[in-house]
Amino acid sequence: MKLWLLDADVVIDLLSLDVFDKLVIQHEVFLATIVIDEVKWFKKDGVKQRVNFREKYIESGLVKELSATAGEIKTILSKLPLIFHETLDSGELESLAVCFREGNLVFCSCDAAAIRALPFLDLSDRGVAVADLLKSSGLLKPGLKDRHSAEYFNDNLAIGRRDKIYQF
Repeated sequence: MKLWLLDADVVIDLLSLDVFDKLVIQHEVFLATIVIDEVKWFKKDGVKQRVNFREKYIESGLVKELSATAGEIKTILSKLPLIFHETLDSGELESLAVCFREGNLVFCSCDAAAIRALPFLDLSDRGVAVADLLKSSGLLKPGLKDRHSAEYFNDNLAIGRRDKIYQF
């Protein structure tokens, strides 16, 4: 699967759960440039660990980097209600722009605002919850947070769909 990890939170969580390295072996993983630069550390067994993500994963070829142009990000912003302009960070905006452009990527996120933005971009059908991704990859393990669950993902997707219908 060509997997698009939408934000730094999901990468940090997967590193903390000690499943990221296994995931990049099983899937072709892509990240936005801004997200790559945001991943600097994670916690493992309660201890903060530094990671040179670019060196370990990008330069080694384990993860592929994609970028969005300013014009592509502007297009995304034009499709989203103003509230998203304030709640989505620059990494999420770049990620959404790349996902919008690249039609063959399956995205994964645990950020409520990013998930809620998906219906506005007609990307709802290309997403997967962290727990579902790990389960389908044979990597599901204890320690997942509520934000990793399919219920959390689907609830936020439903809120985004409702908001789109009512032109939030």
